[in-house]
Amino acid sequence: MPTYKAKALILRTYKLGEADKILKLYSQYRGLISAVGKGARRSKSRFGGRLELFNLVDAEFYEGKSLDIISQAEIIENFKNISSDFSKFVFCELTSKIILKTHNEISDPSEELFKLIYICFREINNAGYEDIISLKKIMAFFIARFLAIAGFSPLFNACAKCNKKIEGLYNFHNKEVFFSIKLGGVLCKDCGISSQNTKFNAKTFRLFYDLFNKKIEEIRDMEVDHFALKKVYKILESYIIYHTDCNLDSFKYFKKIGI
Repeated sequence: MPTYKAKALILRTYKLGEADKILKLYSQYRGLISAVGKGARRSKSRFGGRLELFNLVDAEFYEGKSLDIISQAEIIENFKNISSDFSKFVFCELTSKIILKTHNEISDPSEELFKLIYICFREINNAGYEDIISLKKIMAFFIARFLAIAGFSPLFNACAKCNKKIEGLYNFHNKEVFFSIKLGGVLCKDCGISSQNTKFNAKTFRLFYDLFNKKIEEIRDMEVDHFALKKVYKILESYIIYHTDCNLDSFKYFKKIGI
């Protein structure tokens, strides 16, 4: 059987039979991989704890008909803090579900998406214990950048309805900014008032804009208003559901437990 090597992040695992494990991994150059780790659930498995959720591994695979087979795996990075913090775990799980909902084995690979998943797993792992504000910032950053990679980045410099040029939004020249989830961008005052749309105040719009344009280090160190973050997160959730049909139970679960 043909073999290949891949650096990949483990997004999900399933039990198979008495001792095997099916894994869904996102790799740097091959995209999504479905593979089986034979004997991976045995206490004396040759894989040890290397094929656990959210690990970054360097693995060798045999190509199979429906599932590839993992022959070797070494841990590059183990995000050990995720499994010991419930909030971190569920945010990483949501990240994985978004990828798996929108990608399959024949989707084009994206090195940019691989880097985004890695960055967000690393940031979640390094966040403080049960630090919900930091975790929501990271998750909001992930959704914004995922949308941009997928080609659904909002239009910010012109009205999404009439295409009129809009200036000065980021510099607080406007007390409120109209935004359409359906049309995918900001609206001029005339188009915004004439229909039911989302309204940002200046502070909330600036946070929303920054998530699409600033680096994770800048987002991490940014002081954010709790209510602004809550509104932005809700809008991003509605935006990704509308534009990618990514309606996941995790979003509803977060609301149920107050996250």
